[in-house]
This record gives sequence, structure tokens and C-alpha cells, in this order.
Amino acid sequence: MKDGIKSIFTRNAVYWTVPFNVFYLILSVLGAFVGIKKFFLNNISFLGLFLVILVCIGVPIFVINVLKIRYYIITKEQLKYYSFWHPFGKTLNFSDYIGKIITTETGSAGSYKVIYLVDRQNRTALKLMGLHYKNFDEINDAIPLKKIGFSPTAGRYFKLLFTGKIKVKSADNMPKNRNTEQTIRKIIFIAVTIGLSLFVVGMIIKILSKIM
Repeated sequence: MKDGIKSIFTRNAVYWTVPFNVFYLILSVLGAFVGIKKFFLNNISFLGLFLVILVCIGVPIFVINVLKIRYYIITKEQLKYYSFWHPFGKTLNFSDYIGKIITTETGSAGSYKVIYLVDRQNRTALKLMGLHYKNFDEINDAIPLKKIGFSPTAGRYFKLLFTGKIKVKSADNMPKNRNTEQTIRKIIFIAVTIGLSLFVVGMIIKILSKIM
């Protein structure tokens, strides 16, 4: 592959996102070990139960976040990326896609742009998140696919957000009420805030239990 546009990671992705998820995975595995040990000894405690729940949540979150972090090289004909699951790279040909969707998602770090490639079956495929890249606009411009208008309902928006897979319909191109979009973002923000709060509270409980 000839030299093309290469993605540039943000400092947050390099120094926070990756280390935090690795730490979360280690904590989850340790939590599962302690929780399962207590369970089989018939001495399950609130802390043990919490740690078991933590691993059930922590591992999927780690896997999902690792899947989102990729290093891209984009040329006129192809997109190649490297990731945790594809350390030797995976190549996608733009000829296999009919367009791209550009939307906005909200997380603990705020709102950011997201690109979904749409394949020939009108289904969303690869997801590129602006959250992790300094030159996301340059990456977007380098992808030679037409932009597909996208204004889904709240239900389809959440389905796309959590699964990354939906079939694009003509109804998705209809203008969406701005209040609906704002409501969706508020719901996501509240959910993220609650999740982070529960994590912090759990860590505090764990620390206090060791002190007392």
C-alpha cells in the first residue's frame, strides 16, 4: 500500500483511554477471582458480589473500547487499519462500500464525530471515532465515499450506538426533531455519569473495607 493519510492519536487516547482500560481489565479479573472464591466457600459478601458484577461489566467494556482504537492508513482505493485484534493489519476496499454516515455521539469526554462506512447491503460496517484522533477531519476528507444523510429515530440511534450495526433506510434520511436529538444526548450523558459514579463508589467501598 502506498503512503496515504495516517491517523494521529490524541494524548487522551495514548495516556488515558488505553491505560485505563488495561487497569479496568486487571481489576475485573482480580475481582472475579476474589468473588468466585468467596462464592464457592459459601462466604459471599457485598464486596465479593460487587467484584463479580464488576468483572461482568468491566471485561465487555474493555473489549468494546479496545475494538474502537485503531491505527488507520487511508489511500484513494483502500483503508487499512491495525488494532488489538488485527495486529498485522486488515485492508478494506472502498469499492465494497456505497457511502458513509457522519453522526455525533456523546460520552464522558463530551460530544465527538463518528463515521460509519455503509456496505452494499446498506448496512453500517466499520466505525471510526473522532474521539481518539487529532486529524479526524483529515481522515474524513480522505475517505472517497459520498456522505449519506442520516437522521434516525431515537430507537435506531441507540441501536447504532450500542451495536454499531443497522440497515440504513430511506426513513433515516427524514429530518429529525432537534429536541429529540438533544434528549438522546442528555440520556447518554446521564447514563455515562451514573456508570462512572457507581465505579467510583465501588472503589471507595473497596478501599474502606480494607482500612476498617
